[in-house]
Amino acid sequence: MKSLLLLAALWLAAGSASADFDELTRSHRLLWDQGALLLEVRKAVDPAAPLSPATRFQAEQRIEEALAYLYMEAVQDVPVDSHDSVGDRLAASGALFRALSERAAGGVWRESAAFARDLHAVVVVYRFPLFGEQGLAASFVQHERAFPVPRLLGFAPARSFTGLVILARGEFPSHGKNLRERIRPALLPRLYDEDLNPVLSAEMCDPQALRKWGVAAYAYSGEEAALQAFQDRIGTTPLRTMARGVFGRNATDILLSTEVARQLLTRQHNRDLLREGKILILIDPPER
Repeated sequence: MKSLLLLAALWLAAGSASADFDELTRSHRLLWDQGALLLEVRKAVDPAAPLSPATRFQAEQRIEEALAYLYMEAVQDVPVDSHDSVGDRLAASGALFRALSERAAGGVWRESAAFARDLHAVVVVYRFPLFGEQGLAASFVQHERAFPVPRLLGFAPARSFTGLVILARGEFPSHGKNLRERIRPALLPRLYDEDLNPVLSAEMCDPQALRKWGVAAYAYSGEEAALQAFQDRIGTTPLRTMARGVFGRNATDILLSTEVARQLLTRQHNRDLLREGKILILIDPPER
């Protein structure tokens, strides 16, 4: 509630006539496997009014007026990383509020607009990208030059891989919490080894690749047919491994085995694939 009150205050400070959009019913879904957020907005219409194009246009216009606010309301709880949500970052930065307002207008795709089946409302469905130049994650890419991915010296039995696939379904030991948790998707997750030595963070990724598709993609199915959709990212011979643990307040960061970390960090080619975000994380589908 506190973050929503702050959002309303920022909205008013930005010059909106009103941050009261209670007449608009909305719901949203995060489609991590598609890298998108779906936002459905309903505007009730006067039952006595004719079901004309003008009636629908007026309802759509009211929804459009509210769209940037509704977008930021919908992304409040999206984890940015293991510590912050989008709402946390918004609370600390007015500049981020303005940037997300612009992305809401520039990146949106209107999927459908029609009268509801009962004809008592106009329903509009929007799709917002999580990644890409107009995606949500791009606002959190602050660096222009990447930090180096850690290099481990010595020999590890490894070859050059085309990508990394991490099986992260089920519950895992949560480092420092004495419990087991499911791994949650995030815009900028981190990878560690079992001793919590860093393997990859957003700051180590090429900023251009980070804006294009983020640190990692997420999928709910590990079947070969489903993985074909990510072949341009992970290639045909990725290293396949299983998560060993989870870390962070938001349970977004993944612990890899020390052996896998060595396979990745002792070869330049494999460090490069990490830097370019050629990673796919297989997670549990969202509960319905």
